[in-house]
Amino acid sequence: MTTRRSGRRMAGLGALFVLLLAAAPNRADDPKWDTRRTTHPEDLAELKALQSRVKAVVDKCTPTTVAITISSGFAVGAGSGVIVSEDGLVLTAAHVIAGDGKLGGGGGYEAGKECTIVLPDGKRVKAKTLGINDAKDSGMVRITDKGPNDGKWPFSPVAKSAELKKDQWVVSLGHPGGPKPGRAPVARLGQIRSNGKDLVTSDCTLVGGDSGGPLFDLDGNVVGIHSRIGFTLSSNIHVSSDRFKLEWDKLVAGEVVGRQPKSSGAVVGVIFSDDEEDDAWVSVVEEDGPAAKAGVKPGDTITKVNADVVKSVKRFREILRDKKPGEVVKLTVRRGVEILTLSVTLGKRAA
Repeated sequence: MTTRRSGRRMAGLGALFVLLLAAAPNRADDPKWDTRRTTHPEDLAELKALQSRVKAVVDKCTPTTVAITISSGFAVGAGSGVIVSEDGLVLTAAHVIAGDGKLGGGGGYEAGKECTIVLPDGKRVKAKTLGINDAKDSGMVRITDKGPNDGKWPFSPVAKSAELKKDQWVVSLGHPGGPKPGRAPVARLGQIRSNGKDLVTSDCTLVGGDSGGPLFDLDGNVVGIHSRIGFTLSSNIHVSSDRFKLEWDKLVAGEVVGRQPKSSGAVVGVIFSDDEEDDAWVSVVEEDGPAAKAGVKPGDTITKVNADVVKSVKRFREILRDKKPGEVVKLTVRRGVEILTLSVTLGKRAA
């Protein structure tokens, strides 16, 4: 969770980056930026080293970051994606290609639907949808046109997201607001806030149209795919690259791996780092969300919703599906040796 002080510091770093863009290029003896580093630059030389590393990532990864447009009834939806193989395999978010632009929208999904890939230079090529995991928001697309390099496509490697460290620096690329003529994929710099089996959170700013786009480490590897925005711009949720790897072959084969039942849209504003069968241990509390306002803290374990016992993340989500935005629920949480009961007014996530 980002504090106001750290937010101001990030804003200051952004302003300095703009100033440095016009500065002289780095000298050969300037310090190099450790791509696994989790701290902020301490002086101008280190700031320039970080800038140089970010620029290298953006230059390397822009050619592989694409937009995806797909027709759904009378409307055309747009999202982002990233090419991860020379034969044109593209990772994206399930809700980008599921047909209605929403999580849980893959109930009638079938692979093989035609869509269009918009390359960074604006060129459009043909593609078809592959598999999705509707519950985890992971999806795949295959470009059917031949690539520009002897039939092959430029691609970015996929790394192990489990190796990400809290506060490690990352770069988001995508097409906010959808692809724009003459505009390359937009880059944003941020840090990892939490890292779980299925989800990674960062403070890289995302907006509509970024969904499905890639999150890169500073070595230029894909470590996540943009899924959705939290309650604030500093809380952004990405499907982990490790989640994709767990179901890689099924997604390539066009399978619908998970189906998420329709939800009422009520949200608590917490993120769990473990899998569905583990207890409901809270990894992140979304800033200014319902849980934060009620006093829920990272590290709490939710054990009850009203009188319903919660023994797993899966059970917590099942209970929440029957609740409505604006409804007040009592959460029983375990915090160390304390047992607390907190009243939470459920919120509704913006579309």
